[in-house]
Amino acid sequence: MSAVRDLLEYRRARLWFINNKERIRGSFSGKYVAILGERVIDNDSDKFLLIQRLWSRGVFPGPVLIERVD
Repeated sequence: MSAVRDLLEYRRARLWFINNKERIRGSFSGKYVAILGERVIDNDSDKFLLIQRLWSRGVFPGPVLIERVD
């Protein structure tokens, strides 16, 4: 993926997170979520383990939004 596409996907994920934060909070409160496009693709209470797992699956941070849900 190009850098421009990565940024557009990241922005799309960020907007989706903002618009769906209450719904996401219901399922993932206190955890880090990884969002790609308009869906949560993984979650963990440990950000490092979440990133490590994403990398092991070939998913790299460029377009992926990782946020803590409080």
